[in-house]
Amino acid sequence: MIAALLRPTVARLCRTSRTRLVVGAWCAVGIAFAVGARARALGHGADQVLVGGYGELVLPLLCYSLVGAALQTRSLSKSIAPLVALGAVPARAAAVGVAISFCACALVGSLLAAASTLIAHGSADPPLSHDVLASAYAGALGGAAYGSWFVFGASFGAAGLGRTLFLALDWLLDALGGAAALVTPRSHVRNLLGGLPPMEWPERWSAFALLGLTIAYALISVYRVRR
Repeated sequence: MIAALLRPTVARLCRTSRTRLVVGAWCAVGIAFAVGARARALGHGADQVLVGGYGELVLPLLCYSLVGAALQTRSLSKSIAPLVALGAVPARAAAVGVAISFCACALVGSLLAAASTLIAHGSADPPLSHDVLASAYAGALGGAAYGSWFVFGASFGAAGLGRTLFLALDWLLDALGGAAALVTPRSHVRNLLGGLPPMEWPERWSAFALLGLTIAYALISVYRVRR
């Protein structure tokens, strides 16, 4: 039964040419930032690329695109409607869709962060092996949190327009700062990548926050479908 629920979402992510094109384009943008830093021989090349181009722009938009592909740019409930029509339990179908979405975001986010670090690594950055692993870890946590965040957004509105609203909220709440910035992934991802922390939080707290946001938004999304 689980395998039957997995197939449609996995197929949307892996077999659709539009998905490959959009995701590939955002990955290319991320790599371009890294190549630019390498060409300028920046001492803290990896740090600057990860905090700037990758964390601020590429990761959120990459995850936004992946979740859109997983849900066919529809709302969460609409995306699982064909499975429910065939007899699937709505909450179970939603849970599988949510899990695949944030796992895909975590995987691609992790790989792109590691690749960016390898390319842009400068003489003043931490040792390469440590930097790559730390970047992959931050990319995985950030990607998973963004995946859940955008799926939660897609649980609002018949056409899934909440996903776009949550993309804007991610920037807006971070710009407001303070406690408002703690409920979205952006400030915590920046903290893990070596940027300015939210409310002077240590990196460990932001790591736990990203894990908590991933779980919380996933559970709330499934709960909204059950209702």
